[in-house]
Amino acid sequence: MSSFDIEIDSLLPADSPRFTLDHAHVRALAESEAEFPPILVHRATLRVIDGMHRLRATALRNRRTISARWFEGDEQAAFLRAVECNMRHGLPLSRDERKQAALRILRTHPDRSDRSIAEMTGWNATGVGALRRDTADPGARPETRVGRDGRVRPSNTAEGRRMAAEVISRNPEASLREIARQAGISVGTARDVRRRLAEGQEAIPAGRCSGGPAGTTPASTDEDRTRLGRAPDLAHRITLFDGLRNDPSLRLNENGRLVLHRLRTQLRTTEEWKRLAPTVPLHGRNAVADILSACANDLREMARELRCTEDSLAG
Repeated sequence: MSSFDIEIDSLLPADSPRFTLDHAHVRALAESEAEFPPILVHRATLRVIDGMHRLRATALRNRRTISARWFEGDEQAAFLRAVECNMRHGLPLSRDERKQAALRILRTHPDRSDRSIAEMTGWNATGVGALRRDTADPGARPETRVGRDGRVRPSNTAEGRRMAAEVISRNPEASLREIARQAGISVGTARDVRRRLAEGQEAIPAGRCSGGPAGTTPASTDEDRTRLGRAPDLAHRITLFDGLRNDPSLRLNENGRLVLHRLRTQLRTTEEWKRLAPTVPLHGRNAVADILSACANDLREMARELRCTEDSLAG
């Protein structure tokens, strides 16, 4: 939008996250010879959104007008823009100013996620979450929240975490973005689920739930326990594989690349057998089981040899 000149006396003080102006900064601006960029003014109220220091400095220069641009939108949107502008340039906001800005956004935009508010205000996500919990307004804890990417997700991610564990169980090599997309969670939550599973922990941290009273964990079905109990082992395997895949001594020579290829195939084959096993006809299951057991024994023997070799080298 193009800029225009507006009478300084017609403008109202800013509704911004700043508590006070820095008068030394105003004087420094006034004494400089710089031409200021246009200030931003809320068209509906004539309040300054961004540029109060420039406005005061221009007045000290005994000028009656200042270059400005209009902002269209309601007052809540104007405040969000003020926070954005003050975080992007100019004097840094103080700790208390950032905290109060986060608290105000929580009250006016409770559907925004903790991380998105933290990114907007410079107040850390953990602190935003604490502010949300401390506020007495139940509206500050909606069932869904808008993340930094603009996507709407449930505020309680327990069900999404369970779905993510299932995605990892079915496809241990799935990317974090794919896990997040299928489970309806953020990439950060998907990363945390994969980490927890790799460490042998439950996908859902203690105290989280998908329903019922806050702070309770719903009883798992036998199927849930079987699925979630299997996922940590699979996630651990893929974590080990990721480490090998980044090892130059393997990926930069032909034999090493073949090892990585075989391991990748083995990971996929295991999951494929879990899917195919129920489809094997009854009269052929013993034969298939014997073949798989023999292959498993061969692999177990090879693993034992690898460990013995490592132990002898270490000794």
